Amino acid sequence: MSGDRPTWPMIWPWNDGKGNRMHWRDILNSRRFSVSYLLIIALLFALFGLGPRNCPIPSDTIICDFVIRPYNLFEAPHIFVFTLFSSFWFHNNPDHILLVAALIVVFLQTAEIRIGAKRAMIAMFSIHALVVVMMTLYLSMGDYLNPEVDWYEFGLRGRNYMGGSVGLFGVGGVLFSQIKRPIVGALFYSGFEFWNAYIYEGAALYVSMGHVTAFTLGFILGRYWLHQDSKQFEAIAVGQLKEEDLPGEE
Repeated sequence: MSGDRPTWPMIWPWNDGKGNRMHWRDILNSRRFSVSYLLIIALLFALFGLGPRNCPIPSDTIICDFVIRPYNLFEAPHIFVFTLFSSFWFHNNPDHILLVAALIVVFLQTAEIRIGAKRAMIAMFSIHALVVVMMTLYLSMGDYLNPEVDWYEFGLRGRNYMGGSVGLFGVGGVLFSQIKRPIVGALFYSGFEFWNAYIYEGAALYVSMGHVTAFTLGFILGRYWLHQDSKQFEAIAVGQLKEEDLPGEE
């Protein structure tokens, strides 16, 4: 996100970064990753449907082979690493897949225009993986220190996790960190997550904690990128760097 910082980060899916309407071919070319993501989850939903939140072991449901089971970090690390990314493409109820689709349309396609596809993918996948590991360590430590509290045990072993909402909220954190009033953006997100967790009750506390952690990490990453870009623009202003040397928004 270069130049003037926007007041609001989101861009309509049919517009470019300056608010101009685009031809449909340009829309697809400028948002290839977002379109691909939507097509993949739609195809997998059509083929396999929705997965259960509590997959038995063993299970005849194919999706259950691709979900995150936090305890595998210690008991089967190779499976844990595989499911970090395989779980990304599956969902466990209609609200879940609708939320992910909405986040792609709101956050991810905007990020491809604002910060480029490369940075959008780095933010989404790296924050997703980091938050899953952090939450797994948190639940493991809580279960170890408080074995009498069933909440930790259930979060660690009693359920599974799937979907890309954590990574997408990380992308949202990047976007909101680079607007003119980033704190207002963070407060707006906080209000949404409170509504989602406690009023609409659309997400379990485990998931809401993951969302908040992801948004926070994305916010920090976005501020770092903004600082790096600002230094490069200053270097251009004093003639130490050429504009074509800036990282491209691919």
